[in-house]
Amino acid sequence: MKKFIPILKELAKDKIMLLVEDDEYIIKSLSAMLSRFFIDVYKAEDAEKALEIYENLAHTNIPIVVITDINLGEKSGIDLTYSLKNMNPEQKVIAISGTEDKDIFVESIRCGIDGFVLKPIEIEQLFNSLITTLQKINYDLELKESRRLLENSKEYALKLLDEQDKFLKNAIHEIHTPLAVIITNIDLLRMEGIKNESLSSIEAGARIIQTSYEDMTYLMKQDRVANIKNKISLVDFIKQRVNYFTCIAEVNQLSFSMRLGQLNLPDIYFSELKLSRLVDNTLSNAIKYSYKPSEINITIGLHKNDLFFEIRNQGPVIVEKKKIFERFFRETQQKGGYGLGLSIVEQICKEEDVDIKISSTPLRGTAFRYIFKNETNLQQNPYTIATTK
Repeated sequence: MKKFIPILKELAKDKIMLLVEDDEYIIKSLSAMLSRFFIDVYKAEDAEKALEIYENLAHTNIPIVVITDINLGEKSGIDLTYSLKNMNPEQKVIAISGTEDKDIFVESIRCGIDGFVLKPIEIEQLFNSLITTLQKINYDLELKESRRLLENSKEYALKLLDEQDKFLKNAIHEIHTPLAVIITNIDLLRMEGIKNESLSSIEAGARIIQTSYEDMTYLMKQDRVANIKNKISLVDFIKQRVNYFTCIAEVNQLSFSMRLGQLNLPDIYFSELKLSRLVDNTLSNAIKYSYKPSEINITIGLHKNDLFFEIRNQGPVIVEKKKIFERFFRETQQKGGYGLGLSIVEQICKEEDVDIKISSTPLRGTAFRYIFKNETNLQQNPYTIATTK
């Protein structure tokens, strides 16, 4: 029995005991013994008095352990347990009984009694039952606290997400106007025939910011914009995007070449917004991670009746081919960016059933190939259509 005493003292030190027993001698001796362990011990001779005490104690928010005799007169310990569990389903109750009647045991289980001690009471059996019950209480309290912390964390996370959403919206709004002014004035200067290295650098920088701006705008609006698909000539679309990025490439001592694998390539039905994010991010990455000077090669064609386009550049070998699609991941910290572009690309490809094939070797460079499934192969005569240097 001695081994149970320090354990019981530790478990009961912050809890209250409610004893319900109509035998004056038993309740007196149990109260004297258990008062050594619990904050306080309250006594009741019947179920009604016990419920009255319990209701008063419940407001203290101190954990309560109830020990009740099964036979209490008009209202039994089982009736009391039903009432207590109805008030607080987590309330722990230990029953004392002078009989081993099977029906009483079955009913005790049904009402949710947590421990059972037979009369005459053996102290070791009582302590063992108390320790088990108190451990259950502590476990429930820890679980409740974990849930509370989880709810608080969830609320905090949602608040942060809401604040982040507002910040991004405001940032995107604030960036749009000055960016539009810069690009418009660059175009006006170009129309006036002004060409110099400084203006080209300004234009390249503005268009890099524009690409990041469009990525953020896409992320903010993707759930609120209808996925409208149009008939698109992939050749014409990519030529347009290459023209957009030419000034950035030239500032970085790079050039584009574009090659068709077949004549009369089929059109695709695709969202222009999604296709622009897919193409722009791949071109932007090719420029960012190319050796200077070098050429970025673009190929559009059919393979096994599937339309594809591929962008290949000469640059550092990609080691983590899967991780590069994770948001905020960058394989090297030497280049700028937020690691958003390729995560957007992967998301679009999953949504639109576009396969991505990546190859990266020191000899052949890095290639991103996007395969649009189930397109029709019309002709098989390869030829080169344009080279920008």
